[in-house]
Amino acid sequence: MGANAFRDATRAPMSSAPPLRAGLPRVVDVTWRVDVTLSTSEASSQAMRPSVLLRLKMDDGSERAFECGLEKFHELREAAATMLNEMDWAARDVGAVKEIGERAQARWDKMKDAAGRGGA
Repeated sequence: MGANAFRDATRAPMSSAPPLRAGLPRVVDVTWRVDVTLSTSEASSQAMRPSVLLRLKMDDGSERAFECGLEKFHELREAAATMLNEMDWAARDVGAVKEIGERAQARWDKMKDAAGRGGA
């Protein structure tokens, strides 16, 4: 009875507490803007150069903001697009591996059933 009670407890629905997960906070909202400095009292190399300001709101309530030049923004955008493509490819690969495993399990079960009928 003790083992069954444990098994039943592990299958019981969880409370309304948020699910546990490892890792970093997740982004729940993004705001952005492009700033262009028309003139500066410092080096004129900064004049007429756009910069991108990104503000990220996280699911833990924190907020992160950063600013970067247009070149760096394009690097970040390209890296994010590459990462999303790789995640998509990985998801497809996992699906294919799962399908292969299910087919192998079905063949194994069929062989076990055939062997069981032949030996009885």
